[in-house]
Amino acid sequence: MAPRAASPALSENEFDIFDNLAGSDTEEQGNSLGADLGIDLDVGSDGGSDDEAFIAAKQAASNRKAANVKGTGKKGGGFQAMGLNALLLKAIAQKGFKMATPIQRKAIPLLLAGEDVVGMARTGSGKTAAFVIPMIEKLKTHSAKVGARGIIMSPSRELALQTLKVVKEFGRGTDLRTILLVGGDSLEEQFSSMTTNPDIIIATPGRFLHLKVEMGLDLSSVKYICFDEADRLFEMGFAAQLAEILHALPTSRQTLLFSATLPKSLVEFARAGLQDPKLIRLDAESKISPDLKSAYFTIKSGDRDGALLYLLEQVIKVPAGETEAAKARKEEGSLSVGAKRKRKQFTAKDVAVAESTIIFAATKHRVEYLSELLKSLGYPVSYLYGNLDQTARKAHVEEFRSGLTRILVVTDVAARGVDMPHINHVINYDFPSQPKICVHRVGRTARAGRKGWAYSLCRHVDLPYLLDLQLFLGQRLLVGRSTEEANFAEDFVVGSLAPYQLEASVEVVNKQLADDEDLALLQSVADKGERQYQRTRNQASAPSVHRTKELLANPHFADTHVLFKDEVHDALQEKEKMLQRIQGFRPAETVFEIGRRGTQSETAEIMRRRRVQVERQQEKQRANARANNAPVASLAAPDESEKVEVDSEDGDEPADTGAYDSDSDELEVSVSMPSSKKPDNDDFREGEFFMSYLPKENYAEEKAYGVSGGDAGNNFVSAARAAEMSLVNDEIQGFADASKAKMRWDKKSKKYVARANDEDGSKGAKMIRGESGQKIAASFRSGRFDDWRKANKMGRMPRVGEQEAPGRAPGKTQHYKHKAEKAPKEADRYRDDYEVQKKRVQEAKEKRIGKFKDGTGKSELKDVNAVQKQRKIQEQRQKKNARPSKKRKF
Repeated sequence: MAPRAASPALSENEFDIFDNLAGSDTEEQGNSLGADLGIDLDVGSDGGSDDEAFIAAKQAASNRKAANVKGTGKKGGGFQAMGLNALLLKAIAQKGFKMATPIQRKAIPLLLAGEDVVGMARTGSGKTAAFVIPMIEKLKTHSAKVGARGIIMSPSRELALQTLKVVKEFGRGTDLRTILLVGGDSLEEQFSSMTTNPDIIIATPGRFLHLKVEMGLDLSSVKYICFDEADRLFEMGFAAQLAEILHALPTSRQTLLFSATLPKSLVEFARAGLQDPKLIRLDAESKISPDLKSAYFTIKSGDRDGALLYLLEQVIKVPAGETEAAKARKEEGSLSVGAKRKRKQFTAKDVAVAESTIIFAATKHRVEYLSELLKSLGYPVSYLYGNLDQTARKAHVEEFRSGLTRILVVTDVAARGVDMPHINHVINYDFPSQPKICVHRVGRTARAGRKGWAYSLCRHVDLPYLLDLQLFLGQRLLVGRSTEEANFAEDFVVGSLAPYQLEASVEVVNKQLADDEDLALLQSVADKGERQYQRTRNQASAPSVHRTKELLANPHFADTHVLFKDEVHDALQEKEKMLQRIQGFRPAETVFEIGRRGTQSETAEIMRRRRVQVERQQEKQRANARANNAPVASLAAPDESEKVEVDSEDGDEPADTGAYDSDSDELEVSVSMPSSKKPDNDDFREGEFFMSYLPKENYAEEKAYGVSGGDAGNNFVSAARAAEMSLVNDEIQGFADASKAKMRWDKKSKKYVARANDEDGSKGAKMIRGESGQKIAASFRSGRFDDWRKANKMGRMPRVGEQEAPGRAPGKTQHYKHKAEKAPKEADRYRDDYEVQKKRVQEAKEKRIGKFKDGTGKSELKDVNAVQKQRKIQEQRQKKNARPSKKRKF
């Protein structure tokens, strides 16, 4: 039988069927197999057959085998309709997936077809599985040729660890080799893992580039690269690293970009090397999960710690003390081995904590302060931030995952992609400066169909950012206790926390700060760090700043949040009315008239005349107001009357939740139509050729989605508008001034530094040129790999495309095994284990080990060389110890 070329569309199971049919000894075996499959197969005595019949038989067998997998019925939109192999379908079923999510149904067929894809879907929609499943399907099995074939880039270590877990779960049953390269881990261990010829590399850009430069990696074998949370990768300062990595990749690669917040314009991702990409934007209208309920509280800056404690105690009701999982772990110490195994089997599946809460802060100093504050109040807390040691990061995350702690205090390092199990509550202690950061934060809860709550604390300085978020989400703004019924999942509900609610919590926090000096010191450091953070965060949009004034003038702005019961609000209203009556009390007599009415008093007569004058002025104002049909503002200041008029005009209509009322600077790129009437005929606007000069999309949404972080001065449109080529410096100022312009004053180092350091991010550090021409850190070429290779006696590294060395176990380094055998020391009779040592020495004599190899042990007779050697050793010891000889010379 002539050999048949293997079709790339066949799976492993299909090849097995082909081999069985081709190797059948008789025609009946092949024909009976075809009859079982329902396909007419004619296997002649010569062993030849039609290729199409064989392929149909293999596909039918694969589909029938996959159909028997539990929980994967063949339905529309299911994974079976995508043509995945049986092993991958089985892994998907074991993972618990029954139906593909919308992003998976859209992306997987395109990825299997080899298209470049840019995918956007809200958090918790299954984006990780959308690019991992096609990668495993296309790679199939481990390649004996040297060279990685798939790379997944993640912006943070926690997200990379989570992606590794997903790849391991979906790759169950295959021999694909996957490694993790993140900062904080040992470089030597990563050198060792890279020598095992991995198929898939999951890494953060900085560490991956370090290993690429240090080891001189060749990336020409890469076929599949995915940028997870792409917008974050391209805005975190990884420009030089990504440019260096992308320069080393082949042009024939398949490039993927996935995130929950991506702009429609892909100009900012041009350097990713996309080739005719397919853009998938799902849930663009509902940017957050419909199962998420949100509440926004306005507070004073001094009450923020008390507000956090009040939310934990009264709203979320987080109990103080150890969790059930922590108590169970303590009890395990007193149990037997069998009981421990039963306990582990029972508790491994149930580690969820109903009050699990994640708190987001802006700086690492604030994270440390909040964690210590909550620990001092009896709450079990884990914390996480970027500069934390990698071992400590893993330990804290594992504590929270296993249910040992109920609260996790983090910075935005954990806001993206990290799937913490059963997080029910999210608290924004520091309000985010960008709307898409808030989307990622609250996306840690209400994932995969679960319910969740998000609470945000907003000070007056954060109100413009609050309105930016409301415009971005496009939700209806409800302030205070309005007459309209609030829906916390669909409306943007803003209210305040009443002072009487926070009094007890604020007092507890202040007492704790007064008693603990270390905690007070942490608070002062956190306040300084927050001031630095506020200087560098993005500015809110001009329309939101303007709307903030209207929001503050709203009469319901100070009302208690509708989340709390009406009885509480009614009691508070009565209290406020009583205070207003006390404050507005005006006695009938002034201090000059007390006890002097009806008597002839000069002071009483002066006050009587003054009262008549004031009444005449008030009556005159009322008459003028009635004549002009204007509202009466009794003795009100001019600016206060203007506020009343604004409220009367805007109070009946809700705030606009659509696009920005953009100012002139933001809409410079658009040209308005003339005020004259437009022509009736629109024949010149042919859809195929006409290019509109008016912005069609929501400017606020695209601005918030931008990779530049939402700053109006840094986005692509603003940068393109400001681009110019100026020759003024050369013609007028001269070369001397031009050289001065290349330097700037650095406040920190108190000297002039080159402006080029600001552009490439070096900040004065030593840099080298990479293969792409970009500047990279000089520490990437430290020579540590050469030292490691010499220490481990590694030879030449195999080149890409060569066959890997046989017998190379993945994850293990071959070490030299010493074959020397030493005899035990002579037994010391003064030791307690004298008999044991004596027995070991006797066994060594019997087995002729070491010095007992000749059977007699140490020889008493010494030759001349041995005597001279012994004398030299003694002389050296005497010189070293500087002791005089015992022999005296007379």
